[in-house]
Amino acid sequence: MLKAFSIAGYAAEEVEEKFSGMLNAFRYGAPPHGGFAPGIDRIVMLIANEPNIREVILFPMNQRAEDLMMNAPNEVGAEQLKELHIKSSLPPPKPLSD
Repeated sequence: MLKAFSIAGYAAEEVEEKFSGMLNAFRYGAPPHGGFAPGIDRIVMLIANEPNIREVILFPMNQRAEDLMMNAPNEVGAEQLKELHIKSSLPPPKPLSD
């Protein structure tokens, strides 16, 4: 990859600085599809005539990063926290007054 960037006129130091994340990923190997993914989710979005890819994607989240199918994120009860050995430093919720 450094050779390709050098052909494009980039120095190795500049490539390390600007593209370090991509270089680090490629040190573990190229993606199995060689960077040419079919984009099936986008094709399904077009076929289903949906305006947003989130409507057809496998693990959908809305724009507020909520997974409506799993109802997440959600409040966790004290029993669940105890089971997972998680201690919360938040004060207990106040009861609602009428």
